[in-house]
Amino acid sequence: MSPNPYQAPVPRDPYGAPAAPVNRTPVILAAVGAGLASLYWAGLTLLIGLAAASGAGSTFQVILPCVLIGLYALRGFQLVKGDPLAAKRLLWLHGMGGAMAVLQIANGGAFLVVLQSIKLVIHVFGAVTAHFAQRALNGSR
Repeated sequence: MSPNPYQAPVPRDPYGAPAAPVNRTPVILAAVGAGLASLYWAGLTLLIGLAAASGAGSTFQVILPCVLIGLYALRGFQLVKGDPLAAKRLLWLHGMGGAMAVLQIANGGAFLVVLQSIKLVIHVFGAVTAHFAQRALNGSR
């Protein structure tokens, strides 16, 4: 316990030594992966919105990408703040997004394959970095 009441308590191991500092590099990289996924969905939402404005699509198709933009941005922000559960949730988001990208690549046209391939690369990067961020925040070596 810290003798200063205005300072945050310092975590200690069972023997009283201070805990090892958290390596922030995987956390920052995972937040970058979440930001890239959020930017990808923002660009895709713009394309869907333009298609809906021209009459080629429905405006309801914009709802899910807007939710995903918010989820990725929120999880990235929570991760930077040090929430280990955000890393786990971000790992699930990237895993599901990567699986959906593979399914859509399997039955899509050339333009869709390019978009989904970009999405797949972002999700693989995000999932790997979220895994390492989760390990760093939980103290695993």
